[in-house]
Amino acid sequence: MKARYLTFFSYIGTHFRSSEKIWMKTGSNYTDINSVQGTIEAALLKLRSINYPNVHLSSRTDGGVHALCATAHFDLDRYGTKIYEPYNISYQLNKFFTKTDTSISIKKCLLVPDNFDARRKALSRTYLYRFAFLRESVEIPENTSIASYIPIEEWRRCLFLRLKNFDVESLKEGAKYLVGYHDFTTFKKFNKPKETHNYKHNRRELLSVTVRAGSPLVTRHTRDHGNDIFDYWEVEFKGKAFVHNQIRRMLGALLGVAVGKLPPEEIKVMLQVPSKHSWNTALECCPAHGLYLCDVEYDPADLEYQPNQILKTDSDSDSETE
Repeated sequence: MKARYLTFFSYIGTHFRSSEKIWMKTGSNYTDINSVQGTIEAALLKLRSINYPNVHLSSRTDGGVHALCATAHFDLDRYGTKIYEPYNISYQLNKFFTKTDTSISIKKCLLVPDNFDARRKALSRTYLYRFAFLRESVEIPENTSIASYIPIEEWRRCLFLRLKNFDVESLKEGAKYLVGYHDFTTFKKFNKPKETHNYKHNRRELLSVTVRAGSPLVTRHTRDHGNDIFDYWEVEFKGKAFVHNQIRRMLGALLGVAVGKLPPEEIKVMLQVPSKHSWNTALECCPAHGLYLCDVEYDPADLEYQPNQILKTDSDSDSETE
């Protein structure tokens, strides 16, 4: 019997090429362990379902981006009249990830309606970007790399910068212009040289931008040995959907505002004149490793499973034995 499941999971994206599998002309029924999607499919194959367990992600992230709470749906078809128990699916997947030393963690798995779509049913997605810079009172030689001072616990988890005259109020002022329904073409990465402007395709609604002080992810040993020399910040972006690299480029523009490279009002101009030529060349797209997918929101009613018949579940393991 076939059933559809929604899974909530986390991952550290440092060693993944991307969350999505690469497209193959032969079809999608193959594992790609260099991607989050393909690795989850490889784990689901251990359940030995009749069908190939294609995983459908709600959000696509680049290599190096992390997720605190991502979602995806998949179908599993089992012989007989029983379906796979959601709790057992979570257990078996986490068992596989532990054995293979994979940085993915399944939080929970739900039985959902057969027409549920993890991507299309999402009401909003929330991303968080973490960055840090040296405190004004800290001076290090110009010929010394900042990497010498970065806590090892934060390796590839946060963006560290040598910023001077950082003004968080200017950053907040610039962020206000981003909220709302806009054409974000200026903040999109153009993957193809001949890729053209499409107003409809690049229009998105940014529901909110929240700027707040952050905190280091370090041990007491690091703090006690005088390595607490950075100011940490978090910027949270909430919207239904985003164009490619939108968040990382928006933050790059906001950091430019914070250090005086451009006035906050320039953000408004970049939205009013949506074009790749409106991107200020003095700005940089922030790297992937400071970005986290934090939450994917759904209407609880869309998650309610109401089968036409009573389905049987079985908590017995269907994975291969040791």
